[in-house]
Amino acid sequence: MKLDKPQAIARRNKELGGAVLGVNNCHFTLHDARRNIFWFDIPVGRLAIGQYEWIHMLMHTPSTDQLLHLKVPTAFLREKLEGLVVRNAGKRKSTVSLELSADKDSFLKDVRPAGTGVSFAQFLQN
Repeated sequence: MKLDKPQAIARRNKELGGAVLGVNNCHFTLHDARRNIFWFDIPVGRLAIGQYEWIHMLMHTPSTDQLLHLKVPTAFLREKLEGLVVRNAGKRKSTVSLELSADKDSFLKDVRPAGTGVSFAQFLQN
């Protein structure tokens, strides 16, 4: 079964027992089985101080119906920004581009070739 963003948010909020996630504080992606990654483009503006304390990232694997949830502090993303790939840097629509690995040996590590391999595994929620 393939989920879309509103379905994934509704499912995770039900698991959390409240309306924690919304369309503005949450990003969603499907597992790319061909490359075995989860790919995100997060607007750099969302990382600004005073915007959001957390960025929630939901990752769905349709083949197993597994839904993973990362709760990443925006302060962490700001600290690691130099080691991440920023597309259209300095422009209005600049984004942090993440390719999080689904491989066991590098699980939830950013594997963008131009990045520094920042790991996001510590932010995985139960």
